[in-house]
Amino acid sequence: MPNTLAHLGVNALATRGLLRGADLKWIWAGCVLPDLPWIGQRLARAVTPDTWAIDIRAYAIAQSSLFITLALAVSLALLSRAPWRTFQILALGALLHLFLDATQTKWANGVVLFAPFDWHLLNLGWYWPEDAMTWALSGLGAVYAIRAFIRERPVSAPRPARPGSAALVLLAYLALPLGFMPAVERADLHFVRTLAHPETRTGQLIEIDRNTLAADEHLSAWTGERLRLSGTLPAGPATVSVRGRFTSPDQIAVSSYHEHPPGLRDYLSYVGLLIVAGWWLWALWRGAIR
Repeated sequence: MPNTLAHLGVNALATRGLLRGADLKWIWAGCVLPDLPWIGQRLARAVTPDTWAIDIRAYAIAQSSLFITLALAVSLALLSRAPWRTFQILALGALLHLFLDATQTKWANGVVLFAPFDWHLLNLGWYWPEDAMTWALSGLGAVYAIRAFIRERPVSAPRPARPGSAALVLLAYLALPLGFMPAVERADLHFVRTLAHPETRTGQLIEIDRNTLAADEHLSAWTGERLRLSGTLPAGPATVSVRGRFTSPDQIAVSSYHEHPPGLRDYLSYVGLLIVAGWWLWALWRGAIR
């Protein structure tokens, strides 16, 4: 999916085009909402054993769906003084974020827009994360952010309203994915079912997005496993996406691969998150001094 910086300009221009005068701090909050499950997944994987990797991924997939993301939008909107207006901004931001994510090519990945009625992933596959389009969107986000910090002042953040109601909806946001995890596994999203059952892998198709290929032609999958690869491959170490078929529980015959420059998306996402955090801190400070 596009890095966080790439979302900032697109979301701001589109939201303010549809909702005149929309508060930038809520626009940029909406940019981040669908990525919070993936940030949480990274934090969880840092402190939990690999045996939980499948469950953590299934939970994050469910939680990042539009339906459950809107629950978080409701929770945050209830903290504002104008909840309906804030919800509109956050909901539009989440939808724009997910649609932009769907335009980018990511094997074994995509956007869950229509859950719980349809658990198919939407992936239009128009461009790779390192293609010119991503650079253009990232540049737009950087230019818009610089302009905002020079020419605008954030609307001060007032004291939270309706914290009790917001907390109840937040609990729903955290609990709902648990009920949807079986649906994620049945649909084999991100190949969680395939990877969870080594005994039935042989002969099954597999795709793995942006993982590390070692010099000995073993791929470090997101599950923590090291899978042997066969076929035409770049010289490792490299960051690659692969498509292929299991020829044994721990070996994949690769039919195609794509090599990625390491770290590009992560660094630009860190920049985008720092911009959002900086704008919100400025808004909170303005509210505090008032």
